[in-house]
Amino acid sequence: MSDLNPARSAPMHPVLDAVEMHMTVPLNRWPKYAIMGTTDYKKRQEFLMTDHLKKFPPPGTTDTSAKDLSLSTMFMHKMAQIQHVIQRQGSAANDDPRYIYLYDDMRFKRNIFYWRNFRMNDLPPEIITHIFRIAAWSTSTPAEGTHTRLLLTSVCAKWRRLMIEDCTLWSAIWFRDPPPYERSLEWFKRAGGAPLDIRINEHDAEWKSKDDDWRYKEDDHRFTTEQMEKLMDTLFVKLSQIRMLVLVVDNWPPALVVLDKLQEAAYAGKVINMERLEIHRMGQPFVWLGPGRTPAVLFGGQTRALKYLCLCGVHIDWNATPLSNLSTIDLRKIAMNVAPTLNRFREVLLACPRLQKLSLDGAGPQPSARKPDHVPINLPHLKVLVIGGFSMLYSCFILSQFKAPNVRDLTLMNLTGEDYTTMITAITGWYKELRLLTLYTVNISPTEGGKKAMVKFLYAMPYLSYLRIASMKWHVMDVFNEDPREYGLGRDTATQSFPQNRLVLCPRLQTIEFQQLSGTKIAEWATRRKELGAPLRRAYVNSPYVSKITAEEADVIQQVVGLFIAPLGSTTPEERALATCDRYGETI
Repeated sequence: MSDLNPARSAPMHPVLDAVEMHMTVPLNRWPKYAIMGTTDYKKRQEFLMTDHLKKFPPPGTTDTSAKDLSLSTMFMHKMAQIQHVIQRQGSAANDDPRYIYLYDDMRFKRNIFYWRNFRMNDLPPEIITHIFRIAAWSTSTPAEGTHTRLLLTSVCAKWRRLMIEDCTLWSAIWFRDPPPYERSLEWFKRAGGAPLDIRINEHDAEWKSKDDDWRYKEDDHRFTTEQMEKLMDTLFVKLSQIRMLVLVVDNWPPALVVLDKLQEAAYAGKVINMERLEIHRMGQPFVWLGPGRTPAVLFGGQTRALKYLCLCGVHIDWNATPLSNLSTIDLRKIAMNVAPTLNRFREVLLACPRLQKLSLDGAGPQPSARKPDHVPINLPHLKVLVIGGFSMLYSCFILSQFKAPNVRDLTLMNLTGEDYTTMITAITGWYKELRLLTLYTVNISPTEGGKKAMVKFLYAMPYLSYLRIASMKWHVMDVFNEDPREYGLGRDTATQSFPQNRLVLCPRLQTIEFQQLSGTKIAEWATRRKELGAPLRRAYVNSPYVSKITAEEADVIQQVVGLFIAPLGSTTPEERALATCDRYGETI
């Protein structure tokens, strides 16, 4: 391990046998660097564990504790050496994925032998149970949580007994097994009287590709009304215990069954304590079932405990359903003629003064003429705002209904078919506390007017640290590297002391997450940011789009900024940090 000699002045390149021998893909080929939560990371850990453990006898058959302790200590010392090298080389090395990759390998190998020496079963049962809870609830996705619980029950008789006796470990149930859901219902039984978090995903991923005729597909699906009725009857035996219900289906019948069953249960006198409800209908968007269908009153009006509401492709009786003190309102793909009226929508916002997230994706209040005494509703606690799938005029209309000066995470998506420069101009200066900006397919004119509007928009976001971007015209990306003084901005501001003695838009921008964009252009863009004295620290590409980045493009990007794979469906470390820190980096 001479490469770890701290006396070396040249940068360390981890092509060491200790790492390279375990890689099915050489380190000079894409994907090079996996981060926690990705498939590559898991495969690497599984290989390392198998490779090491198969060389040792099963625990309890031969005393290998001395050797285990020696190896654990050796890898711990190597970790310290890597840390020393990183400290000597400065902040650039701290974000270099090569060092992170090598350090993670050493840490995982150290843990393998540390775990073999640790006398887990000698701990008191309540301590073991607490450890199991940490393991089960520390996973990044529901699928991982399911897998972890199954693994823990398979280790030994003692662990299985302790796992099954703890009802809280089975209270999060994801119905992924096929009907009649034997595994999920067994977990439902084990959960006993614990609060229940239930996910039911009956979306057929291949369904939408079967035919281009939506009418055909709406009626061609396996999950029926009868199946959903039977499942709800089983689950609603513990209705008062259900804390969260997430439902994903493809067509109307099963979605309507759930809404009707919840209403019927409430009218029958059953208590509903549900805090979070999500119903996603993945079929043809924006359609509704016509005047013969009476929308349900959500929970029969028992919505006092509800904090999180997400409706996608389905609607409720907005006027008869009490909605107040919500922390999240998420509406998607709801036909305008069954959407809430503007007055009702504003009533709901007023009744939710501590609203933290508002997401309107192709769903919002019915438009009406603006009143002369119109006053935007103040939402001082709103942190996350998502606007998407609207015309330019409707976007301006909906954004004028409220003011949210403390938004930290703004998403603009699927705003196409016309020029949205007017909308960008209208909201400029509204979100000065913004940390994370997401732009997905937003059409901004490539004219001087469009460029000027974007420059002013970005100039008013001095704390922006994280950019998530996809399917955007490249002239929008170029705006980030414009000199704001050429547009009449910042002329009275002291220089930021960057090279070329000029101001830089979004000087705190350190992380970019991209997809469906040229890797070569991303590298050129990041190079220009570096030349301006505002270099990026990390670039992420979402795991489904890794194959779109060539090895050559990855190498070019890597020369400018650390390149990482972002696991789909989970947040990056930088994103999590931004959600909990103020403008000075202090935890809030």
